[in-house]
Amino acid sequence: MASVKLVLYTSKVLKNGEHPIMIRIIKDRKPKYISTGHSCPAELWDEETNRPKRKHPNHKDLDINLDIKLTEAKKLVINLENEQQDFTLDDFDKKYRHSKKYVSFYVYLTELINDLNKTGRVSYATSHRDLERIMKKFHPKDFGFSSINMSYLRKFEQFLREKNLKENTLGVYFRTLRAVYKKAMADGYIKKDNYPFDDFKVSRFKATTKKRAIRKEDIQKIMKLEIEKDTRLYHSRNFFLFSYYCSGMNFIDVASLTWQNITPTLSLEYERSKTGHVFNIKLLPPAIEILEYYRQFRTENYIFPYLDTAVHTTPTKIDNRLNKCIHQVNQDLKEIGKLAEIEATLTTYVARHTFATTLKREGVSTSQIAELMGHEDERTTRTYLDSFDNQELYEATQKLL
Repeated sequence: MASVKLVLYTSKVLKNGEHPIMIRIIKDRKPKYISTGHSCPAELWDEETNRPKRKHPNHKDLDINLDIKLTEAKKLVINLENEQQDFTLDDFDKKYRHSKKYVSFYVYLTELINDLNKTGRVSYATSHRDLERIMKKFHPKDFGFSSINMSYLRKFEQFLREKNLKENTLGVYFRTLRAVYKKAMADGYIKKDNYPFDDFKVSRFKATTKKRAIRKEDIQKIMKLEIEKDTRLYHSRNFFLFSYYCSGMNFIDVASLTWQNITPTLSLEYERSKTGHVFNIKLLPPAIEILEYYRQFRTENYIFPYLDTAVHTTPTKIDNRLNKCIHQVNQDLKEIGKLAEIEATLTTYVARHTFATTLKREGVSTSQIAELMGHEDERTTRTYLDSFDNQELYEATQKLL
């Protein structure tokens, strides 16, 4: 006899500080956890009733939704026990996913956006919101996932092209749409046989990435600039150099660093926000020198002066603040480029491209560069690598003589 109950899964903490609410099925002393799609703070969960406490702001709606999901799970267990006494937890999981009722596209997308916001994935939620906005212009009324076939995707592509959007923009929309479709498929709302993206290739929406690397000599020019300390320009220069010397860290990850990310052996340990990849980087002297400047202001706050733990207290506030700071830093980097007499336009991403290209020009293999940048596929790394100029290619051909 299998047991079914709701539990607050305290072993996992979401970015919003809450814990996921799960349905736990125990059979033959083995547990299986099924997500309900809801979460709750530990202090608002009643361990005796396994329900949210009455003082929870969404107590009634949450309780009703959880009761529906629990009842569905219990009914499924009873049906499985009647059909086959020796059913497995995997059998339950498959049946549970495929027993999902119909859900319309926009209803599902809205719920997904809300879940992403609740778990602190604000930027990812924004890309889904952008997709919703453009799709409602193309298809105002709600519809089922079964409508998304090759014909539908081609018409949507034509609609976007008539707006003269760039290839990369089309790629973002279609990658997001594909991710939504896959998520709905994994949740059991769509049959895998209907998947249209095997034939409709999203990979073709990719313009050639503009190379944005500068020369190693340009980095030295930036380092030698006389900039007044503790000014916005000074902090922007520090970010750029720190990113370059730390495997091309992106702005969000640098801005989010705390002193807990720096080990006693002067290594940098952090989790990349975009991919979840964990890095352990042995710090180079120029990066250590930058940290030493900020060490004099050391508090329990962030290392770099972009975020404040007392002010930016929610994922949304953090995301809004970082978006504003990136814009400011890019303005500063343009000014720094002019002061250093560098022809290329400096941006936060130039440091990352320059890190990769400099190593390539020094003979480091693409596979090593890929590992340093946290890329699983070397093709991703190659989009960062600058092309060799004509003289270098000519010198390479001399080896044939």
